[in-house]
Amino acid sequence: MAEQLARLMNADAARAHYDLQPARRASMPSDVDQQLTLHGIANIAISLSESDFSALTASFDACIDDCPKTLANSYYIVDERPSNSAGYVRKERKINQSGRQIEDPKSLYHFTETARDRWTRNYRTLPATFKQFLASGFEIQEILVDASRQHIAGLEASHPNISKLYYPPEGPESLSFLRVLSYDGYNSNGDYDAVAKPHFDVGGVTIQAYADALGFWGAKDGARGERRYFDTAPNTGFMFLGVEHAKIYGDQSYLKPLWHGVDRVTPAGVSSVPKRHAVILFTDAPRVDYQTTNRHTSPEIVAAA
Repeated sequence: MAEQLARLMNADAARAHYDLQPARRASMPSDVDQQLTLHGIANIAISLSESDFSALTASFDACIDDCPKTLANSYYIVDERPSNSAGYVRKERKINQSGRQIEDPKSLYHFTETARDRWTRNYRTLPATFKQFLASGFEIQEILVDASRQHIAGLEASHPNISKLYYPPEGPESLSFLRVLSYDGYNSNGDYDAVAKPHFDVGGVTIQAYADALGFWGAKDGARGERRYFDTAPNTGFMFLGVEHAKIYGDQSYLKPLWHGVDRVTPAGVSSVPKRHAVILFTDAPRVDYQTTNRHTSPEIVAAA
């Protein structure tokens, strides 16, 4: 792992290696470029149906019930860069001293390129429920990686060589994390709270591909910007940028990371909060270590702590 990290570049070295020039407004920008410019987020077509995603999340829930030990044993650290882990993570409900919920109970799973080789070697000994979950997850990951590749290429006119950063010709071919989320259902005390606290994503490009409940919002102008709520429609998702983009381009890009979060939206008077599921793809630069910390992804929260 240490040897692998030693071969990674910092942001300055990556700019030189890939000849990443300052961003310039293209005379004929792609549709995604225009949407990111205007709103900080772009609505994109995805060749996956709601049933494809719901089948994946249902398969994940089945694994949680049927083979929890197999799920737990799948977790491993890919490398020491922030959030570079694969497999299963469980997070419990957290209540502060005043009795207010500050974190929803949830299970999440990360599919990565390296994990595919690692797990498929053990296919013969895996429970059938888990095999199905892996097969569905990796199929959806491939489709979303292709969508990410296509739309990143659409930024080439304004960000020359950006495709080489995320899909380097010398390999590895890509570095992505498909996150499958399953939030528990539970009885609420009626307090309103966030499902996901406001933050910038640590990666370069995010595709919010699916959610079976309302509440996802984004603010183009940061923590003090106006929040807009987004609800995905069939065969569509949302693409936006994370901290890695800012670390590479800084003030030289007119495209900025999206400040965003997820609110819990339940009808008035309802005390039973249903399960919530989501599927998200994070695309990172395979050969770059941005040395990102919480002060980059959650600056407002860190400052207030």
